[in-house]
Amino acid sequence: MIDHHFPFKINCLSACNNSNYFLNDSLPKYSVDTVVIPFEYKQSALFQPFTFKAIDSVIGILLERDDVLLSINGYAHVDEAGDSICYYLSLNRALVIKDYVLGRGVDSMRITSLKGWGNVRSRNRKTNADILRYNCRAEIMLSYPLPPPPLAVNDRDEDGVADEVDECPDEYGEILKYGCPDKSAIIVPFEPEQFSLFSVSYAVLDSVKAILLRDPTVSITIAGYAYKTEGVDAVCKKLASERADIVRRYLLSRGIDAERILFSKGLGKSKSINAGRNPLEIIRNARAEISLIRR
Repeated sequence: MIDHHFPFKINCLSACNNSNYFLNDSLPKYSVDTVVIPFEYKQSALFQPFTFKAIDSVIGILLERDDVLLSINGYAHVDEAGDSICYYLSLNRALVIKDYVLGRGVDSMRITSLKGWGNVRSRNRKTNADILRYNCRAEIMLSYPLPPPPLAVNDRDEDGVADEVDECPDEYGEILKYGCPDKSAIIVPFEPEQFSLFSVSYAVLDSVKAILLRDPTVSITIAGYAYKTEGVDAVCKKLASERADIVRRYLLSRGIDAERILFSKGLGKSKSINAGRNPLEIIRNARAEISLIRR
């Protein structure tokens, strides 16, 4: 008796080895899932609940998506009979699957191939319980069409804005600024994965403090940022918020009126100032930004 816990599905392949699954340029045309339909030893009839469970799962996919194709392969174990009988047993297993699939309303034109492989798979394998279970089966290969590859886009500065519409094609910029950087923001640097101030941070903040003390008509906004390499989304969000908050608290401790800080907020990893192509660029993305607003 076959184990009812036998897995019905094996790993999805990126492409099938069969040349029919490739385009003329050798790119994969389909992704392929192989679904196992187990049979009892020396049997080719469908009558076990676990067998119907496996095949009905396939039919559900086929009825839901009419762009999925299938091929059916039958296998037998070398101990089930001689070579000729094993061939017909494996073929019968494949044909039984075909008849069941067609009887449930699947168009026969979607079956790209059907074959009985006899005992060729098990002939050179050592005999053990797993081998029996491995070969008393049919396999349905479901071929899912892959989406077309994305169009190639020229983007020299790697800011996500195509060169043809990028007003600053050689400078990393923002989508909302048509690919140009925001050069008005004052960058407060932080060490990667840290939110404590250090010598360069203090120097920048002291220059901002001097501007605010000299000109009472100037207010500021503070935005904290983290780079994608500093952690997962939740970590980057928390790190960015802490950077914005420590900048705000430092300026308040130096006598800046809280009303002149219009907002202070962490914006996670929502905006980079470069493409992060080397360690120095990555470090520059660990930052807070202060924008001066004149009333």
